[in-house]
Amino acid sequence: MRLTHPEPPAVDLPPAFLAFHALHHPHYLAYAGAHLPPEDATAAVREAFGDVVAHWSAIVSHPNPTARAWEHFTRCIDARTPPLPLNTNRTLEYQAVVLHLIAGCSIPVTADTTGQHPSKIRYLLHAWHDRTARPQRS
Repeated sequence: MRLTHPEPPAVDLPPAFLAFHALHHPHYLAYAGAHLPPEDATAAVREAFGDVVAHWSAIVSHPNPTARAWEHFTRCIDARTPPLPLNTNRTLEYQAVVLHLIAGCSIPVTADTTGQHPSKIRYLLHAWHDRTARPQRS
């Protein structure tokens, strides 16, 4: 008897996930690219979207599915790399700084990507800038 490797099963992804992927992939990749070399960023984003689709039913049943998907994504990135030295211990503030100031996403895109309101992103960026612009006291 000869052993053969069967073809992997074809997977039909939910249309809503495909739309979500098309919309968010560039920004997720930009965020990952701020932390990892290009090949590693691509692999990390692919793995993260695999995690998102594996939890898709729970994500879309959440009151803010975009924010929930972003949480899954950033957990995957955080597992691969340490945070950048940005002088913040606030998770969403850190993510907003990376997306907006390092990856070059606009405030509306940063808000859409993280599932937050643009005013919240503006506030977080302003708070971070104020804190980091102040001279440090000895």
